[in-house]
Amino acid sequence: MIPGTSSLFRLGIVPLALFFVVFFAYPVLHFLWGSLVVGAGGASSLSLHNFTDALHSPSVLRSLSATLLLSVLTGVVSLVLGYLLAFQVVRRNAVIGRIIFVAAIASLFTSTIARALGWRVLLGFEGPINNALVAIGLISQPLQLINNFTAVAIGMIHIQVPVVMVGLIPVIEALPRDFERAAIGLGAPRWKTFLTVHLPMTWMNAVPVGLIAIMATAAYFTTPVLLGGGRVDVIAIQIQQASQVLFDFGYAATLSVMLVAMISAVAVVVLLLTHWRRNVRARGSSS
Repeated sequence: MIPGTSSLFRLGIVPLALFFVVFFAYPVLHFLWGSLVVGAGGASSLSLHNFTDALHSPSVLRSLSATLLLSVLTGVVSLVLGYLLAFQVVRRNAVIGRIIFVAAIASLFTSTIARALGWRVLLGFEGPINNALVAIGLISQPLQLINNFTAVAIGMIHIQVPVVMVGLIPVIEALPRDFERAAIGLGAPRWKTFLTVHLPMTWMNAVPVGLIAIMATAAYFTTPVLLGGGRVDVIAIQIQQASQVLFDFGYAATLSVMLVAMISAVAVVVLLLTHWRRNVRARGSSS
C-alpha cells in the first residue's frame, strides 16, 4: 500500500459517514423516538400506546397485509421478468438486447405519475385492453381492470421490472459463457442449458435484487393511490392520512416503524434461506 493511502482513505470516509448519519440514521432514530413519545396535558412520556393501538386496529392490519402481499408479488414477478429480459440483453441477439435495454432505461426516466396515468387509460372501462377483448369475443362486456389490487400490482411490476433487469445484467454477465457452450456442445438444448446450467449458478445472486424490489414497493404511495382508486389501502396511505389529515405524527411514526420492521423481517428471512441454500450446495459439492 502506498504510504499515506490509509489516512486518505479514512479522511474520505468522513463525509460519507456524516451523510449517512444526517440523512439516514438521524431520521430513522427520530421516527423511532416519535413513535414512543406520547403527549398528554402538555407533558410527554415514553409509551407503547401508539403500537398497541396500531396492532389492535383492523384497518392497520389489513393495510400491512395488503402491503406485504403487494410487495412480495411485485418482487417475485419482477424478478422473473427482469431475469428473462436481462438474459436476453446479455446472451441473445445484440440488436434485440439493445432495444430492450434502451426501453428499460427510458422507462426509468419516465415519471411514476405518468406511467400510472398511462395504465389508467389502458386498463379503463373503455380502454384499449377492454375494447380489444370485446372485439375478439373473449368477453361480452368490459372488465373492471382499474381501481383494484390487480391494477396496482400491474403498475408496480411495470415500475420495478426495469430496475431489476438493470441490476441483474452484471449477475448474468459474470457467468462465463464457456459453461453454456460446453452444455450445448454436449447436445443439451438451449432451454435445458438455461434451466440446468445458467439458472442454478446465478439465482442466489439474483435474489437480493428481487429483495430490493420488494423493499421499494412497500414504500410506494403514488401508484396505489392512482391505480387503486382508494380501494387498495396500503400502509403508505395510512401513514399519509395520519400525518397530513389527522396531524398525528406520533402515530404516523409508529406505522413507519412497523413498515420498516415488517420489510426487515422479510429481508432477513430471504437472506437466511439464501445463505442456508448456499451452504447446502457447498457441502454437496465438497462431499
